[in-house]
Amino acid sequence: MLSMARRLAAALAFVAVSAPHAAVAAGDGAWRLTIQGHQTFLFGEPRLGGGIRIPWEVVIEFEVRQAEYGLGSGSARWLGNEETLSRPPGWFACSQVDGTYLDSNLALHETPRVRFAAFPVAGELRDGRILLQPGYEAPGNYLAVTYACVTENAIADNWFAVAERGKQVMGKRQDAETRVEGMRRVARVREVASLPPEGRLDLPLEDGWTFAQGAADGASLVTYHLRRLK
Repeated sequence: MLSMARRLAAALAFVAVSAPHAAVAAGDGAWRLTIQGHQTFLFGEPRLGGGIRIPWEVVIEFEVRQAEYGLGSGSARWLGNEETLSRPPGWFACSQVDGTYLDSNLALHETPRVRFAAFPVAGELRDGRILLQPGYEAPGNYLAVTYACVTENAIADNWFAVAERGKQVMGKRQDAETRVEGMRRVARVREVASLPPEGRLDLPLEDGWTFAQGAADGASLVTYHLRRLK
């Protein structure tokens, strides 16, 4: 009986010690977080303006070994195939065009441009969650584009004034050049919009975890998908 009791105690001790290690081992391996969405660039206001909507993708890959965060890296890119916007429909003809812009260091860049196409990612595991910290500081990562919008609609006289007011009220990072050519009103706009992640991410370390913000027909859409690679 004593021998049986000792064997039972030893078995229970083994389970107690091994269970946490098994839980930790479940998170080991390579992981990929895919963040996709679109950003709307609009000169004007939601009811009177023109612009483009550009899809983008951010991918973060990292490793977990023995419950420790390993190397992590991220990449960001715009996907092209932009959608043109006109509000009201048919008033504005807009398209993405080549251009340049000055960054905060007064360096000149061509558009379209992602500020950080590749970047390091630090991380930490905590209570079954993964904390990811991109290796850049404010203003973070962003997509800079140049687009042009044209209208010949005679009742769009106030478009420029409304667009300028909207830019100031909503604090947009826009730089617009406007001109009138007879019945044509033309705006050439440089604009910058942030790309996620804008700060630290805190999410469960679960294969297949997903999350979404925004709407497909809204100003922005962001979807998150985490999966284990191996």
